[in-house]
Amino acid sequence: MTVAAAAMELWRRVALVLGILIGLALFCYVSPAVVSLTAVDWNQEQADELRSYSGFVTEEDKRLNALPLDEYIREKTGGKVTVANSAQWSDFFCRVRLASMGEYERSGFGDRVSEEDKDDFWKPTGPVGVFFKPDEIPYAQWGLREGEGQTAFVSTKIGSETVYLRLNYHDYLNEVGAMSSPYRIAPGGLYHPYRTVGIVVMGLGLLLYIFLPRRKKQAEDISYSTGSMLAGDLVGAILLTPFYGLPFLINGGTVQAITGLWPITLAMWLMASICIYLFYSNAWNASYRIELTPEALYLITFKGVKELRFNEITAVDLVALRNPGWFRKLFLAVAFLSLVSGRATSTQPAGTALLTAAASYGGLEIQGRSGGKPTYIWFSDQRGGIIINNFDRVPQAIEAAGVPFNKEPREIEGFSMFM
Repeated sequence: MTVAAAAMELWRRVALVLGILIGLALFCYVSPAVVSLTAVDWNQEQADELRSYSGFVTEEDKRLNALPLDEYIREKTGGKVTVANSAQWSDFFCRVRLASMGEYERSGFGDRVSEEDKDDFWKPTGPVGVFFKPDEIPYAQWGLREGEGQTAFVSTKIGSETVYLRLNYHDYLNEVGAMSSPYRIAPGGLYHPYRTVGIVVMGLGLLLYIFLPRRKKQAEDISYSTGSMLAGDLVGAILLTPFYGLPFLINGGTVQAITGLWPITLAMWLMASICIYLFYSNAWNASYRIELTPEALYLITFKGVKELRFNEITAVDLVALRNPGWFRKLFLAVAFLSLVSGRATSTQPAGTALLTAAASYGGLEIQGRSGGKPTYIWFSDQRGGIIINNFDRVPQAIEAAGVPFNKEPREIEGFSMFM
């Protein structure tokens, strides 16, 4: 395997990880703001002044109901109604009013109405909001200021009739919060504008992971099996997706994950970073290959080629790597506390702790004449199974070269990924 082919194993996983990270962020991104337009039926609103669920109607309600319609409109709008150019906006106002009144097919704006407003169970009896991006309408010219809860009124002439719309500004950056979202939110692409792009990015990352060229394994290769690497990548993706994506769901959006409950986001993203390291480690293992010649042993990874000439090796020891003592004790303590607390529903914590305490990985420790840190080759898993195909050729080549080889296992402590 050339270094370029080995590097492709790293880029394959970089594409998958970036696809997940960027794709999920885009998928969960929420529009910072939208504007809703609602048709206003002033006759009906004035008649509703006398409606009361309790049966009690105030004198102010009676006064408003008795006003001439023009005066009633001035009272409710504060006399601030912006008149839009009918030649430019009459068709738009007509379509918005139709959608607001529930005539979606005639309007063409049916996809801009909240899904809750279309639900037969929750469907309101009056006009509903029709949502637009702020840059789609001249809301500032129509008197609407930015900010949650800001309202304005605009009117235009359609024939002999004056059509009124109520504008509402929705500030989703501040309104969307942890484990909550506004009632009757903007639909689909208006609320999540990059959801489709996010799916495409995740799909592209997966396709690059699958189809980037890879060196075809040969029967005589001394390397880790492809199946174990694929399984490792699958585990990494299964762990990374929830640890990275859940803060978006908990806080309601991509930006909100940082501005909202950021301590939860920080904790979960720290765990996600461990998952990303799993991909890096798996890329190293997938690119790892040993080549032998009569003169030397070559370790090939995406980092390059490391040459170990037999005449420069002073000794090779068979070693058994165990997890550090403090790490084993920590797992046993956690398992013990889980059992005695009465909260454990199974013996799994104890089993995991015992497995961690008993785990031992087989490897070769290679010392060079120049001293320094030894080179380790880990060839067995914690159960003693050989994980590098054709590894028996390596000790045979070492012995054939006359290098001192101690086959009596010597126990050491540490983590294989750091050795």
